[in-house]
Amino acid sequence: MDEHNELHEHGGCCDECCEHDEAGEKREKIIIIVGAVLLALSFIPFLGDFVRDALRIGCAVICGYPTAVSAFNGLRKFRFNEALLMTIAVIAAMFIREFFEAAAVSFLFRVGEALEDYAGERSRRSLEAVFSIVPDKGHIILEDGGFSEIDGDDIKAGMKLAVLPHEKVPVDGVIIHGAGTMDMSALTGESLPVEVEKGSEIISGSINGGTTLFYEATAEKNESGAARIASMVKEASEKKGNAHRATEQFAKYYTPAVVALALVYGIVCFIIGRDFSAALHNALVVVVASCPCAIVLSVPLAFLTSMGACAKNGIIIKGSEFIETLAKTDTAVLDKTGTITTGTPLIGEVYSADGFDRETVLSLAGACERHSSHPLAKAVRKAAEGVEEAEASGFEELPGGGTAAQTPQGRVCVGSAKMMAKEGVDISALPESDIYVSLAGKAAGGMEVINEIRSDSSLAVATLRKLGVGRITMLTGDGRKNAEAVCGAVGIDDCRHSLTPGDKLTALEQIKLGSKSTVYVGDGINDAPALALAHTGVAMGLGTEAASEAADVILTDSRIIKLCDCIKQSKNTMKILKENIVFALIVKLVVIVLGLIGIAPLWLAVVADVGTMLLCVLNSLRLFKNRRTAQESQEK
Repeated sequence: MDEHNELHEHGGCCDECCEHDEAGEKREKIIIIVGAVLLALSFIPFLGDFVRDALRIGCAVICGYPTAVSAFNGLRKFRFNEALLMTIAVIAAMFIREFFEAAAVSFLFRVGEALEDYAGERSRRSLEAVFSIVPDKGHIILEDGGFSEIDGDDIKAGMKLAVLPHEKVPVDGVIIHGAGTMDMSALTGESLPVEVEKGSEIISGSINGGTTLFYEATAEKNESGAARIASMVKEASEKKGNAHRATEQFAKYYTPAVVALALVYGIVCFIIGRDFSAALHNALVVVVASCPCAIVLSVPLAFLTSMGACAKNGIIIKGSEFIETLAKTDTAVLDKTGTITTGTPLIGEVYSADGFDRETVLSLAGACERHSSHPLAKAVRKAAEGVEEAEASGFEELPGGGTAAQTPQGRVCVGSAKMMAKEGVDISALPESDIYVSLAGKAAGGMEVINEIRSDSSLAVATLRKLGVGRITMLTGDGRKNAEAVCGAVGIDDCRHSLTPGDKLTALEQIKLGSKSTVYVGDGINDAPALALAHTGVAMGLGTEAASEAADVILTDSRIIKLCDCIKQSKNTMKILKENIVFALIVKLVVIVLGLIGIAPLWLAVVADVGTMLLCVLNSLRLFKNRRTAQESQEK
């Protein structure tokens, strides 16, 4: 165990280390398999006692060897861990010829350590997915007007570049020619494409729309927006303290105390002239009864059982330390797009100008957006379903965002206020809208774009409050109007809007100051720094790979209500762990006292060890029961 931790203290992930990890995992599997086979063979009825004992000794030696090495390495550095007491207990059990107990304890401890290390290792994997948002290549503009591919690392500030349709922007820059739309949702959290034109700033990692844009680079790859986000993820990860397992902290003081107690007892008995064999017998009772198997095995098993139960419920928890932080959650910070809302735009209110009605506005807009693949075009077509579509032809997509078509009544245009201004359409008589519709140069109507709120968002917010999460905040890159409307709909009082990724991180740092444990839920690459900085970062399953890598918990089916199930399960886990620890300590303390006064037999010491371990394990398995979700509980 110590070797494993030391291997990762430097935080590197070189090829040599990866190969070492793979070799270690393979060796661990072989040890467990061989140990299981030897232990199983020892139960064959017709085997003689000598063969049976030999098989069990072999199992104890093979499975106990890594533990003994860990104990020895700990002693060399003056560390007293559970491995030391475990090794002493196994040797003592073999000394008194309790070979089955020695084999069982060694095998079960090896399995528990292997499973716990595996779960912990997954939670510390590299966040390399963040770098995938920046392409390795770009297109530099040549003197003859054409362009050629260039490596992203070779791009310098001041270079003239081209971004082809649906390509990612390699470095930050300013548009020098062309107009269109830019999907910046991965960077700003804004669900709607942003209109860009000459003079507009664009950020690396943004995805271009359907037109070719020419721009001048203002930063190199490593200094651009996406690279800064990747850097923030790393820094935020370093700020998150590494949770030390309760068993290691317990063994740190418990193990040397027990060893010292047995040693002092033996010395005292020798000084006062007591029988050496009786003193040795009593000392062995103390050592065997004191072995913290019940704790060091039931604790990781409880964590793993809880993680398994959550996995069946669509929740992946990357390490046991996050169960501890989730159980103490008193503050929840939620991203809007993709978390509280689906990220799919919908048409809300439809306004009509004089001489037009709602159906006519939708009919014209639906006909004009018939062939567009823009997300807002899809929302318009969905809103126009059931309305007879106007006759239209000559469809065209306008620079800067928007569409136009010809109808028997005249030219129809659908787009933003900026596009209407370019078309010379007066929209002053209409309420402020996200999309406007004109016919023959006159305003016909406007449409409000709203966010589709997830069906379980309101229930999730209410359930979080019942679970003791007193503070719930929404962070978003959206504007005030849209953000406040969403918060009001789901019951969130604290709304912070118009935030950049850096703003989100700053806001989260402020919120954490007054919180015991803060959980952050998001799904975009722009959320990755906040996911890494929070006490517990939770990613929606349909989000980006970077968010999933940066998060500590993943909700695989993107239902935010599962966050409530996760917190509830974590609270139950910590409750059962406390029950296990208190029960084991009380039983062991009683047997130790009886051993010191010389009235406890060795078999009772073994029961205090293996028996309490079994009961604690069974208690931990209760976590598989009562997996009713918050949604089901509400329906009941």
